Amino acid sequence: MNSVADKMYGSSPVFSRALNAARMVAGTDVTVLITGEPGTGKEMMAHQVHASSRRAGGPFASISCAGLSEEELENELLASSNGASIYLNEVADLNLEAQAKLLHFLESVEARRTGFPDVRLLASTGRDLHALQREGGFREDLYYRLHVVPVSLPPLRERKDDIILLLKQFTSDLARRHGRKAPRYSVTARNLIKQYRWPGNVRELRNFCERMVILMAGAIVQPSDMPLEMRQESAVTPGRSLFVLPEGGLDLTALEGDMIRQAICMSGGNRSKAARLLGLTRDTLLYRIQKHAIEV
Repeated sequence: MNSVADKMYGSSPVFSRALNAARMVAGTDVTVLITGEPGTGKEMMAHQVHASSRRAGGPFASISCAGLSEEELENELLASSNGASIYLNEVADLNLEAQAKLLHFLESVEARRTGFPDVRLLASTGRDLHALQREGGFREDLYYRLHVVPVSLPPLRERKDDIILLLKQFTSDLARRHGRKAPRYSVTARNLIKQYRWPGNVRELRNFCERMVILMAGAIVQPSDMPLEMRQESAVTPGRSLFVLPEGGLDLTALEGDMIRQAICMSGGNRSKAARLLGLTRDTLLYRIQKHAIEV
């Protein structure tokens, strides 16, 4: 947790609200439920809460809940040292029996019963825990035990103002870590990066920066150096494009002629209607019909 790539940065209002909530609750022993899509930084947020708490000098125990049996969960919880912060990663993955064990553990810790360690619980989930509870997949009593102070991390697509900041921070730090000269990004590349929806969120952005640091060290990153999915998605942002340019390119003149032939066919040979289908004036359409030597 001592490098930029392992810290949480951002100043967008929606992210700042989550960060402020985490800072306010860090000084207490209240249970925190961190929610957000995969890759938004839930475990990193749990680390920051721990680092700002009175337990900062103690251990931080991270437990993955996926596939964990009730016995395994109980052993993991009881093995935690006094003064620890316990982080339950993807708590929604616990089966109902393991959920019952967790509820008993929480009740015992809150009551400070003999034999139970002094711990602080942090949990995370990428699922809608409330909806899961209503469907019977998550215990209602446990839900309300965990849902004391929720901290919701927004997806990166809702943090547009933070994307370039994170791009620069990650690139600089990762270049230093790998002993490489940091690449720079052209204006066009930065625009595509900002327009991309980042389905993998901050984790995907960090991985992209690491790839550029390794493959484009000291160079200027252009759109052609970026992953195809980023170029394609940015090219079809809603409201901007109606057609996806094939990776191998195309013959624009041939495409125009083909579109005109289709419009004429659809309009039954009516040139005025064909012009309307193509968003052209009738005179412009007639000029292009002659240009392509199209028989009508």
